[in-house]
Amino acid sequence: MEMIASAFVGMVTLGGPLIWAMVLNVRDRRAAQLLNTVLAELSGPELRGRVAIRVQAGLLWAPGMVKVDLLGASRQEIWEILGRLSEPLSRRVRLDVTGPVERPLAATFTFERAHRDAPLAPAQRKAA
Repeated sequence: MEMIASAFVGMVTLGGPLIWAMVLNVRDRRAAQLLNTVLAELSGPELRGRVAIRVQAGLLWAPGMVKVDLLGASRQEIWEILGRLSEPLSRRVRLDVTGPVERPLAATFTFERAHRDAPLAPAQRKAA
């Protein structure tokens, strides 16, 4: 009985930190994958030096977040970046694009994908 108890204590003592390290490794890999996806889309010379990117990936099933800060961006550039990044990112990723839009204050545009099963058009009424 003592061997089983000591084996259990050993598994909890060594297994807990090992599982925690594996979960953090998966989270960091997801964050790196998100960052590489965003960098592939925003690697053009027109944005060089004007963009800052922050990526957060949630633990396990929590959604991720990508925040893009632009310096001196027009409204058209912000919408263009939203359009470029909306396709390659997962639907579980929240995308925030922030930048000054034709005024000194910054405006934030948030893009959250709808579920794929959601209808794009309103439902048709049946004729009575």
